[in-house]
Amino acid sequence: MNVENSEALLLIPNGFPVWIDVAQASIGGAGTAMRFVLPLHTHNLPLMHRQQTKLVVALKGVLDIRAGRKRIALLQEGEAIKLDPGIAHRIHQYGTVASTVGAVLWPGAVEQAFRELAVAALQKAYQRSDMIEILARYDVVWTTQSHEHDPESITIRPFRDWLSDLPEALARLLALRWGG
Repeated sequence: MNVENSEALLLIPNGFPVWIDVAQASIGGAGTAMRFVLPLHTHNLPLMHRQQTKLVVALKGVLDIRAGRKRIALLQEGEAIKLDPGIAHRIHQYGTVASTVGAVLWPGAVEQAFRELAVAALQKAYQRSDMIEILARYDVVWTTQSHEHDPESITIRPFRDWLSDLPEALARLLALRWGG
């Protein structure tokens, strides 16, 4: 991976960083790409994007993608799935090594929510309800239940095979940064 110019954000006080590998501003708001490491036996926040499509990529290790208690995908390193708006999901580390998650979202509005969370994390005084409120302003819901789509139709493909589904500027930068 060629990501030496990435920007690190902390979304939770004393939490693990999220790196912005493609900032929405760098490609006219067409999308954003970020990555984070899930240590052993951890998972991210339970989210549903109402307006954005999300590509989840196993950049390193194995990822167990769940909607509630139901597994919707088990991604091996180099594989990815596309989650349409309305699919609730939580990403779990799986296996015996930490996993690196790549998350590509388009359009890129959710990046601003993460930037607001990073500012709040620096103040160290925000609550879970504050996080939920910030995310909601960007049409991201804290939930484990999908409301609009059936996750059964999700297809696992190599990351490079998804590049043609992305906005062109985003795909071009990700091919350089994450390989493709």
